[in-house]
Amino acid sequence: MPAKTECVVALVLPLHLTLLAWYFLTASESPSYFKLWCFYFVLDATYGHLFHTIFLVPARWIARRLPGAVVPSADEDNKLVQQEESSNDISLDWPSAGAIAKLPSDWLVSTRCSVEDRNISCDGNEGSEVPKKASGKKKKTKSQNNKSNSSPKCNNNTQSDQKSTDATKTNSEYQPYYLNHARGSTRIRQASQRIGAAMGSLLASYMICYLSASFTLEDVGLTLPVLRDLAWGFLIGLSIVTIMFIMEIWLGWIAVVGFFQTVVPNESFTINFLWDVLFHVGVSINEEVMLRGWMFTLGCRGILSMASDWFETSSTAASFSIIASIVLQSSLFSFLHLHSPGSTYVSLINLFLGGVAASINVMVAGGSLWLGIGWHFGWNIFMGHVLGRSTSGIPMSCACMEAIPRPNLPNKHGGTFGPEQGVLAPLAYIVGILLVICVFGFEEMKVWKDGLVSSCTV
Repeated sequence: MPAKTECVVALVLPLHLTLLAWYFLTASESPSYFKLWCFYFVLDATYGHLFHTIFLVPARWIARRLPGAVVPSADEDNKLVQQEESSNDISLDWPSAGAIAKLPSDWLVSTRCSVEDRNISCDGNEGSEVPKKASGKKKKTKSQNNKSNSSPKCNNNTQSDQKSTDATKTNSEYQPYYLNHARGSTRIRQASQRIGAAMGSLLASYMICYLSASFTLEDVGLTLPVLRDLAWGFLIGLSIVTIMFIMEIWLGWIAVVGFFQTVVPNESFTINFLWDVLFHVGVSINEEVMLRGWMFTLGCRGILSMASDWFETSSTAASFSIIASIVLQSSLFSFLHLHSPGSTYVSLINLFLGGVAASINVMVAGGSLWLGIGWHFGWNIFMGHVLGRSTSGIPMSCACMEAIPRPNLPNKHGGTFGPEQGVLAPLAYIVGILLVICVFGFEEMKVWKDGLVSSCTV
Protein backbone atom coordinates (compact mmCIF):
# COMPACT_ATOMS: atom_id res chain seq x y z
CA MET A 1 0.00 0.00 0.00
CA PRO A 2 1.14 3.65 -0.40
CA ALA A 3 3.60 4.95 2.20
CA LYS A 4 2.16 6.46 5.37
CA THR A 5 3.58 9.86 4.51
CA GLU A 6 1.91 9.80 1.09
CA CYS A 7 -1.41 8.81 2.67
CA VAL A 8 -1.21 11.64 5.19
CA VAL A 9 -0.37 14.21 2.50
CA ALA A 10 -3.14 12.86 0.22
CA LEU A 11 -5.66 13.39 3.02
CA VAL A 12 -4.44 16.55 4.74
CA LEU A 13 -3.62 18.65 1.66
CA PRO A 14 -7.13 18.50 0.13
CA LEU A 15 -8.62 19.33 3.54
CA HIS A 16 -6.48 22.44 3.95
CA LEU A 17 -7.07 23.60 0.39
CA THR A 18 -10.82 23.09 0.77
CA LEU A 19 -10.79 25.30 3.89
CA LEU A 20 -8.78 27.89 1.97
CA ALA A 21 -11.28 27.81 -0.89
CA TRP A 22 -14.15 28.15 1.58
CA TYR A 23 -12.51 31.22 3.15
CA PHE A 24 -11.87 33.07 -0.11
CA LEU A 25 -14.96 32.06 -2.11
CA THR A 26 -17.51 32.73 0.62
CA ALA A 27 -15.94 36.08 1.50
CA SER A 28 -17.28 37.57 -1.73
CA GLU A 29 -20.77 37.35 -3.18
CA SER A 30 -19.33 37.23 -6.69
CA PRO A 31 -15.73 35.93 -6.77
CA SER A 32 -13.79 36.51 -9.97
CA TYR A 33 -13.80 33.84 -12.65
CA PHE A 34 -10.02 33.64 -12.44
CA LYS A 35 -10.23 32.86 -8.72
CA LEU A 36 -12.83 30.15 -9.37
CA TRP A 37 -10.66 28.69 -12.12
CA CYS A 38 -7.54 28.62 -9.94
CA PHE A 39 -9.27 26.98 -7.00
CA TYR A 40 -10.90 24.41 -9.26
CA PHE A 41 -7.61 23.25 -10.76
CA VAL A 42 -5.88 23.08 -7.36
CA LEU A 43 -8.74 21.06 -5.84
CA ASP A 44 -9.05 18.90 -8.95
CA ALA A 45 -5.41 17.84 -8.66
CA THR A 46 -5.47 17.19 -4.91
CA TYR A 47 -8.86 15.44 -4.86
CA GLY A 48 -7.77 13.30 -7.80
CA HIS A 49 -4.63 12.26 -5.93
CA LEU A 50 -6.68 11.47 -2.84
CA PHE A 51 -9.07 9.20 -4.74
CA HIS A 52 -6.21 7.52 -6.57
CA THR A 53 -4.45 6.80 -3.27
CA ILE A 54 -7.67 5.27 -1.95
CA PHE A 55 -8.46 3.23 -5.07
CA LEU A 56 -4.89 2.04 -5.58
CA VAL A 57 -4.97 -0.19 -2.49
CA PRO A 58 -7.82 -2.48 -3.65
CA ALA A 59 -6.59 -2.24 -7.25
CA ARG A 60 -3.20 -3.70 -6.26
CA TRP A 61 -4.89 -6.35 -4.15
CA ILE A 62 -7.10 -7.43 -7.06
CA ALA A 63 -4.21 -7.19 -9.54
CA ARG A 64 -2.17 -9.79 -7.67
CA ARG A 65 -5.04 -12.25 -7.93
CA LEU A 66 -5.75 -11.90 -11.64
CA PRO A 67 -4.87 -14.65 -14.15
CA GLY A 68 -1.33 -14.16 -15.48
CA ALA A 69 -0.58 -11.40 -12.96
CA VAL A 70 2.98 -10.13 -12.67
CA VAL A 71 3.02 -7.58 -9.85
CA PRO A 72 6.06 -6.65 -7.72
CA SER A 73 5.69 -7.26 -4.01
CA ALA A 74 4.47 -4.54 -1.67
CA ASP A 75 8.06 -4.07 -0.44
CA GLU A 76 9.26 -3.15 -3.92
CA ASP A 77 7.55 0.21 -4.10
CA ASN A 78 9.83 1.66 -6.79
CA LYS A 79 9.21 -1.31 -9.09
CA LEU A 80 5.46 -1.08 -8.47
CA VAL A 81 5.33 2.60 -9.41
CA GLN A 82 7.60 2.07 -12.42
CA GLN A 83 5.35 -0.70 -13.72
CA GLU A 84 2.19 1.35 -13.19
CA GLU A 85 3.62 4.41 -14.93
CA SER A 86 5.17 2.48 -17.83
CA SER A 87 3.74 3.12 -21.28
CA ASN A 88 4.89 -0.26 -22.61
CA ASP A 89 5.83 -3.57 -20.98
CA ILE A 90 8.93 -4.72 -22.88
CA SER A 91 8.72 -8.18 -21.33
CA LEU A 92 5.63 -8.96 -23.44
CA ASP A 93 6.07 -10.78 -26.75
CA TRP A 94 4.00 -8.84 -29.27
CA PRO A 95 3.14 -9.44 -32.04
CA SER A 96 2.99 -13.20 -31.52
CA ALA A 97 4.61 -15.52 -34.02
CA GLY A 98 1.13 -16.54 -35.18
CA ALA A 99 0.15 -12.92 -35.82
CA ILE A 100 3.37 -12.20 -37.70
CA ALA A 101 2.79 -15.25 -39.89
CA LYS A 102 -0.41 -13.60 -41.18
CA LEU A 103 1.36 -10.41 -42.29
CA PRO A 104 2.33 -9.75 -45.91
CA SER A 105 5.96 -10.61 -46.56
CA ASP A 106 6.96 -6.99 -47.18
CA TRP A 107 5.71 -6.03 -43.71
CA LEU A 108 8.27 -8.21 -41.93
CA VAL A 109 11.20 -6.43 -40.36
CA SER A 110 14.55 -8.20 -40.03
CA THR A 111 16.48 -8.12 -36.75
CA ARG A 112 19.65 -7.71 -38.72
CA CYS A 113 19.03 -3.97 -39.00
CA SER A 114 21.44 -2.36 -36.55
CA VAL A 115 20.43 0.36 -34.11
CA GLU A 116 22.26 2.92 -36.21
CA ASP A 117 20.19 1.86 -39.24
CA ARG A 118 16.78 1.95 -37.54
CA ASN A 119 15.83 4.98 -39.66
CA ILE A 120 16.42 3.00 -42.84
CA SER A 121 13.54 0.81 -43.89
CA CYS A 122 14.02 -2.80 -44.86
CA ASP A 123 13.51 -1.99 -48.52
CA GLY A 124 16.39 0.47 -48.34
CA ASN A 125 14.40 3.71 -48.17
CA GLU A 126 15.73 6.31 -45.75
CA GLY A 127 13.70 8.46 -43.42
CA SER A 128 11.29 5.78 -42.16
CA GLU A 129 10.75 5.56 -38.46
CA VAL A 130 11.31 2.33 -36.60
CA PRO A 131 10.99 3.53 -33.01
CA LYS A 132 13.03 2.12 -30.17
CA LYS A 133 11.55 0.89 -26.94
CA ALA A 134 10.80 3.66 -24.55
CA SER A 135 12.85 2.16 -21.76
CA GLY A 136 14.46 -0.94 -20.43
CA LYS A 137 16.78 -1.69 -23.38
CA LYS A 138 20.17 -2.97 -22.38
CA LYS A 139 23.23 -1.44 -23.92
CA LYS A 140 24.95 -3.70 -26.43
CA THR A 141 28.42 -4.97 -25.77
CA LYS A 142 31.21 -4.26 -28.20
CA SER A 143 31.08 -7.77 -29.58
CA GLN A 144 27.34 -7.51 -30.12
CA ASN A 145 27.73 -4.21 -31.94
CA ASN A 146 30.43 -5.69 -34.17
CA LYS A 147 28.17 -8.62 -34.93
CA SER A 148 25.26 -6.33 -35.71
CA ASN A 149 27.31 -4.03 -37.89
CA SER A 150 28.87 -6.90 -39.78
CA SER A 151 25.46 -8.36 -40.68
CA PRO A 152 23.71 -7.53 -43.93
CA LYS A 153 21.39 -4.57 -43.65
CA CYS A 154 17.94 -6.05 -44.30
CA ASN A 155 16.91 -9.06 -46.30
CA ASN A 156 13.32 -9.85 -47.14
CA ASN A 157 14.22 -12.97 -49.09
CA THR A 158 14.85 -15.25 -46.08
CA GLN A 159 12.60 -18.17 -45.24
CA SER A 160 9.20 -17.30 -43.74
CA ASP A 161 9.85 -19.03 -40.42
CA GLN A 162 13.14 -17.18 -40.02
CA LYS A 163 11.30 -13.93 -40.86
CA SER A 164 8.76 -14.55 -38.13
CA THR A 165 11.50 -15.20 -35.56
CA ASP A 166 13.49 -12.17 -36.71
CA ALA A 167 10.46 -9.90 -36.66
CA THR A 168 9.51 -10.96 -33.16
CA LYS A 169 13.02 -10.30 -31.88
CA THR A 170 13.12 -6.95 -33.64
CA ASN A 171 9.88 -5.95 -31.96
CA SER A 172 11.40 -6.53 -28.54
CA GLU A 173 14.36 -4.30 -29.49
CA TYR A 174 13.04 -1.60 -31.80
CA GLN A 175 9.23 -1.88 -31.57
CA PRO A 176 8.78 -1.71 -35.35
CA TYR A 177 5.06 -2.46 -35.04
CA TYR A 178 4.60 0.59 -32.80
CA LEU A 179 1.80 -0.39 -30.41
CA ASN A 180 2.24 -0.23 -26.64
CA HIS A 181 0.97 -3.04 -24.42
CA ALA A 182 0.55 -3.88 -20.73
CA ARG A 183 -0.67 -6.77 -18.65
CA GLY A 184 -4.20 -6.78 -17.31
CA SER A 185 -2.76 -6.66 -13.80
CA THR A 186 -1.16 -3.34 -14.73
CA ARG A 187 -4.18 -1.91 -16.53
CA ILE A 188 -6.42 -2.21 -13.46
CA ARG A 189 -3.99 -0.05 -11.50
CA GLN A 190 -3.78 2.47 -14.33
CA ALA A 191 -7.58 2.48 -14.47
CA SER A 192 -7.75 3.24 -10.74
CA GLN A 193 -5.67 6.36 -11.34
CA ARG A 194 -7.99 7.58 -14.11
CA ILE A 195 -11.16 6.84 -12.17
CA GLY A 196 -9.61 8.70 -9.23
CA ALA A 197 -8.90 11.69 -11.46
CA ALA A 198 -12.50 11.67 -12.72
CA MET A 199 -13.87 11.54 -9.18
CA GLY A 200 -11.55 14.40 -8.26
CA SER A 201 -12.86 16.51 -11.15
CA LEU A 202 -16.49 15.90 -10.17
CA LEU A 203 -15.92 16.57 -6.46
CA ALA A 204 -13.88 19.72 -7.16
CA SER A 205 -16.67 20.98 -9.44
CA TYR A 206 -19.27 20.35 -6.75
CA MET A 207 -17.22 22.06 -4.03
CA ILE A 208 -16.47 25.18 -6.07
CA CYS A 209 -20.11 25.55 -7.12
CA TYR A 210 -21.30 24.87 -3.55
CA LEU A 211 -18.97 27.51 -2.10
CA SER A 212 -19.71 30.08 -4.81
CA ALA A 213 -23.19 31.55 -4.80
CA SER A 214 -22.72 32.94 -8.33
CA PHE A 215 -21.82 29.72 -10.17
CA THR A 216 -23.67 26.40 -10.48
CA LEU A 217 -22.96 22.93 -11.85
CA GLU A 218 -25.30 23.70 -14.74
CA ASP A 219 -23.11 26.66 -15.66
CA VAL A 220 -20.12 24.34 -16.10
CA GLY A 221 -22.13 21.84 -18.16
CA LEU A 222 -22.76 19.26 -15.44
CA THR A 223 -26.50 19.03 -15.79
CA LEU A 224 -28.23 15.74 -15.04
CA PRO A 225 -26.97 13.13 -17.52
CA VAL A 226 -28.95 13.39 -20.74
CA LEU A 227 -29.16 9.92 -22.29
CA ARG A 228 -29.73 11.36 -25.75
CA ASP A 229 -26.55 13.44 -25.61
CA LEU A 230 -24.47 10.54 -24.27
CA ALA A 231 -25.83 8.07 -26.81
CA TRP A 232 -25.39 10.34 -29.82
CA GLY A 233 -21.91 11.34 -28.70
CA PHE A 234 -20.93 7.69 -28.26
CA LEU A 235 -22.34 6.71 -31.68
CA ILE A 236 -20.68 9.62 -33.49
CA GLY A 237 -17.34 8.99 -31.77
CA LEU A 238 -17.26 5.30 -32.69
CA SER A 239 -18.55 6.00 -36.21
CA ILE A 240 -15.77 8.35 -37.23
CA VAL A 241 -13.13 6.08 -35.69
CA THR A 242 -14.58 3.15 -37.65
CA ILE A 243 -14.46 5.22 -40.86
CA MET A 244 -10.77 5.93 -40.25
CA PHE A 245 -10.14 2.25 -39.54
CA ILE A 246 -11.81 1.12 -42.77
CA MET A 247 -9.85 3.68 -44.78
CA GLU A 248 -6.56 2.56 -43.18
CA ILE A 249 -7.27 -1.05 -44.16
CA TRP A 250 -8.26 -0.02 -47.68
CA LEU A 251 -5.07 2.03 -48.05
CA GLY A 252 -2.95 -0.86 -46.80
CA TRP A 253 -1.68 0.91 -43.68
CA ILE A 254 -2.85 -1.69 -41.16
CA ALA A 255 -3.65 -5.42 -41.18
CA VAL A 256 -6.10 -7.32 -38.98
CA VAL A 257 -4.49 -10.57 -37.80
CA GLY A 258 -6.80 -11.77 -35.02
CA PHE A 259 -9.93 -11.29 -32.96
CA PHE A 260 -10.65 -11.06 -29.23
CA GLN A 261 -7.02 -11.41 -28.24
CA THR A 262 -5.25 -10.64 -24.98
CA VAL A 263 -1.58 -9.71 -25.07
CA VAL A 264 -0.87 -12.30 -22.36
CA PRO A 265 -2.47 -15.55 -23.60
CA ASN A 266 -3.70 -16.86 -20.22
CA GLU A 267 -5.40 -13.62 -19.18
CA SER A 268 -9.18 -13.12 -19.36
CA PHE A 269 -10.37 -11.00 -22.28
CA THR A 270 -13.56 -9.95 -20.46
CA ILE A 271 -11.71 -8.86 -17.32
CA ASN A 272 -9.04 -6.98 -19.26
CA PHE A 273 -11.66 -5.24 -21.38
CA LEU A 274 -13.41 -4.12 -18.19
CA TRP A 275 -10.24 -2.37 -16.98
CA ASP A 276 -9.90 -0.62 -20.34
CA VAL A 277 -13.53 0.54 -20.18
CA LEU A 278 -13.03 1.93 -16.68
CA PHE A 279 -9.80 3.61 -17.78
CA HIS A 280 -11.47 5.47 -20.63
CA VAL A 281 -14.58 6.34 -18.62
CA GLY A 282 -12.19 8.09 -16.23
CA VAL A 283 -10.28 9.78 -19.05
CA SER A 284 -13.46 11.03 -20.74
CA ILE A 285 -15.00 12.52 -17.59
CA ASN A 286 -11.76 14.01 -16.27
CA GLU A 287 -10.70 15.71 -19.50
CA GLU A 288 -14.15 16.92 -20.53
CA VAL A 289 -14.99 18.39 -17.12
CA MET A 290 -11.59 20.03 -16.69
CA LEU A 291 -11.01 21.29 -20.24
CA ARG A 292 -14.42 21.76 -21.79
CA GLY A 293 -16.32 22.51 -18.59
CA TRP A 294 -13.99 24.76 -16.65
CA MET A 295 -11.39 25.83 -19.19
CA PHE A 296 -13.80 26.56 -22.04
CA THR A 297 -17.16 27.41 -20.43
CA LEU A 298 -15.75 29.33 -17.48
CA GLY A 299 -13.16 30.84 -19.83
CA CYS A 300 -15.92 32.23 -22.05
CA ARG A 301 -17.53 33.98 -19.10
CA GLY A 302 -14.25 35.24 -17.69
CA ILE A 303 -12.94 36.64 -20.97
CA LEU A 304 -16.34 38.17 -21.75
CA SER A 305 -16.38 39.99 -18.41
CA MET A 306 -13.04 41.57 -19.31
CA ALA A 307 -13.69 42.18 -23.01
CA SER A 308 -17.22 43.58 -22.80
CA ASP A 309 -15.87 47.14 -22.90
CA TRP A 310 -13.63 46.45 -25.89
CA PHE A 311 -16.48 46.02 -28.37
CA GLU A 312 -19.54 48.00 -29.35
CA THR A 313 -22.01 45.14 -28.85
CA SER A 314 -22.27 42.34 -26.31
CA SER A 315 -22.76 39.82 -29.12
CA THR A 316 -19.41 40.72 -30.68
CA ALA A 317 -17.70 40.55 -27.30
CA ALA A 318 -19.27 37.12 -26.72
CA SER A 319 -18.01 35.88 -30.09
CA PHE A 320 -14.52 37.08 -29.22
CA SER A 321 -14.61 35.36 -25.83
CA ILE A 322 -15.75 32.09 -27.43
CA ILE A 323 -12.94 32.14 -30.00
CA ALA A 324 -10.33 33.04 -27.37
CA SER A 325 -11.55 30.29 -25.03
CA ILE A 326 -11.50 27.73 -27.82
CA VAL A 327 -7.89 28.63 -28.61
CA LEU A 328 -6.81 28.50 -24.95
CA GLN A 329 -8.63 25.24 -24.19
CA SER A 330 -7.48 23.51 -27.38
CA SER A 331 -3.88 24.60 -26.76
CA LEU A 332 -3.96 23.17 -23.23
CA PHE A 333 -5.57 19.94 -24.49
CA SER A 334 -2.79 19.58 -27.04
CA PHE A 335 -0.05 20.49 -24.54
CA LEU A 336 -1.24 17.83 -22.06
CA HIS A 337 -0.31 15.19 -24.67
CA LEU A 338 3.15 16.64 -25.30
CA HIS A 339 4.92 13.76 -23.55
CA SER A 340 2.55 10.99 -24.64
CA PRO A 341 4.37 8.03 -26.27
CA GLY A 342 5.21 8.75 -29.89
CA SER A 343 3.96 12.34 -29.80
CA THR A 344 5.22 14.78 -32.46
CA TYR A 345 4.21 18.22 -33.67
CA VAL A 346 1.68 16.53 -35.98
CA SER A 347 -0.19 14.96 -33.06
CA LEU A 348 -0.19 18.31 -31.24
CA ILE A 349 -1.71 20.05 -34.25
CA ASN A 350 -4.30 17.32 -34.72
CA LEU A 351 -5.23 17.38 -31.03
CA PHE A 352 -5.62 21.15 -31.20
CA LEU A 353 -8.22 20.52 -33.92
CA GLY A 354 -9.76 17.88 -31.67
CA GLY A 355 -10.04 20.48 -28.91
CA VAL A 356 -11.84 22.82 -31.31
CA ALA A 357 -14.28 20.03 -32.21
CA ALA A 358 -14.87 19.31 -28.51
CA SER A 359 -15.66 22.97 -27.83
CA ILE A 360 -18.19 22.96 -30.66
CA ASN A 361 -19.77 19.88 -29.06
CA VAL A 362 -20.39 21.87 -25.89
CA MET A 363 -22.00 24.78 -27.75
CA VAL A 364 -24.15 22.62 -30.02
CA ALA A 365 -25.41 20.70 -26.96
CA GLY A 366 -26.42 23.95 -25.29
CA GLY A 367 -23.54 23.97 -22.82
CA SER A 368 -23.92 20.34 -21.68
CA LEU A 369 -20.79 18.20 -21.38
CA TRP A 370 -22.51 14.85 -21.92
CA LEU A 371 -22.37 14.92 -25.72
CA GLY A 372 -18.60 15.47 -25.52
CA ILE A 373 -18.17 12.80 -22.84
CA GLY A 374 -20.01 10.29 -25.02
CA TRP A 375 -17.94 11.23 -28.10
CA HIS A 376 -14.68 11.05 -26.12
CA PHE A 377 -15.47 7.63 -24.66
CA GLY A 378 -16.75 6.18 -27.96
CA TRP A 379 -13.65 7.47 -29.79
CA ASN A 380 -11.18 6.09 -27.23
CA ILE A 381 -12.72 2.70 -26.49
CA PHE A 382 -13.39 1.84 -30.13
CA MET A 383 -10.05 3.07 -31.38
CA GLY A 384 -7.99 1.32 -28.74
CA HIS A 385 -9.85 -1.75 -27.60
CA VAL A 386 -12.40 -2.64 -30.26
CA LEU A 387 -10.40 -1.87 -33.39
CA GLY A 388 -6.97 -2.43 -31.84
CA ARG A 389 -5.40 0.93 -32.76
CA SER A 390 -3.24 3.04 -30.49
CA THR A 391 -4.99 5.87 -28.64
CA SER A 392 -2.43 8.59 -27.85
CA GLY A 393 0.12 5.84 -27.16
CA ILE A 394 -1.96 4.37 -24.30
CA PRO A 395 -1.01 0.72 -23.70
CA MET A 396 -3.50 -2.07 -24.43
CA SER A 397 -4.02 -5.40 -22.70
CA CYS A 398 -6.64 -6.71 -25.13
CA ALA A 399 -8.57 -5.80 -28.27
CA CYS A 400 -11.59 -7.15 -30.12
CA MET A 401 -9.57 -6.84 -33.34
CA GLU A 402 -5.82 -7.34 -33.30
CA ALA A 403 -4.54 -4.79 -35.83
CA ILE A 404 -0.90 -4.32 -36.76
CA PRO A 405 0.24 -1.04 -38.35
CA ARG A 406 2.49 -1.36 -41.38
CA PRO A 407 6.15 -0.74 -40.50
CA ASN A 408 7.86 2.37 -41.86
CA LEU A 409 4.61 4.29 -42.45
CA PRO A 410 4.19 6.19 -39.16
CA ASN A 411 3.69 9.46 -41.03
CA LYS A 412 0.52 7.95 -42.52
CA HIS A 413 -1.12 5.88 -39.73
CA GLY A 414 0.36 7.76 -36.77
CA GLY A 415 2.92 5.25 -35.49
CA THR A 416 3.05 4.70 -31.74
CA PHE A 417 0.74 7.63 -30.99
CA GLY A 418 -1.97 6.22 -33.26
CA PRO A 419 -4.53 7.62 -35.72
CA GLU A 420 -4.75 10.92 -33.84
CA GLN A 421 -1.30 11.59 -35.30
CA GLY A 422 -2.23 10.24 -38.72
CA VAL A 423 -3.26 12.13 -41.82
CA LEU A 424 -6.90 11.07 -41.50
CA ALA A 425 -7.52 12.64 -38.07
CA PRO A 426 -8.42 16.17 -39.29
CA LEU A 427 -10.93 14.68 -41.71
CA ALA A 428 -12.43 12.59 -38.90
CA TYR A 429 -12.94 15.67 -36.72
CA ILE A 430 -14.65 17.51 -39.57
CA VAL A 431 -16.95 14.57 -40.31
CA GLY A 432 -17.75 14.28 -36.61
CA ILE A 433 -18.73 17.93 -36.29
CA LEU A 434 -20.92 17.69 -39.40
CA LEU A 435 -22.70 14.67 -37.90
CA VAL A 436 -23.21 16.52 -34.61
CA ILE A 437 -24.69 19.51 -36.43
CA CYS A 438 -26.95 17.25 -38.50
CA VAL A 439 -28.33 15.69 -35.32
CA PHE A 440 -28.54 18.73 -33.01
CA GLY A 441 -28.73 21.71 -35.39
CA PHE A 442 -27.89 25.21 -34.18
CA GLU A 443 -30.87 26.03 -31.96
CA GLU A 444 -29.30 25.02 -28.66
CA MET A 445 -26.08 26.78 -29.64
CA LYS A 446 -27.99 30.03 -30.14
CA VAL A 447 -29.70 29.65 -26.77
CA TRP A 448 -26.34 28.98 -25.13
CA LYS A 449 -24.74 32.05 -26.69
CA ASP A 450 -27.70 34.23 -25.66
CA GLY A 451 -27.25 32.97 -22.12
CA LEU A 452 -23.55 33.85 -22.28
CA VAL A 453 -24.38 37.40 -23.42
CA SER A 454 -26.99 37.82 -20.70
CA SER A 455 -24.54 36.63 -18.03
CA CYS A 456 -22.37 39.63 -18.83
CA THR A 457 -25.22 42.16 -18.71
CA VAL A 458 -26.60 40.94 -15.39
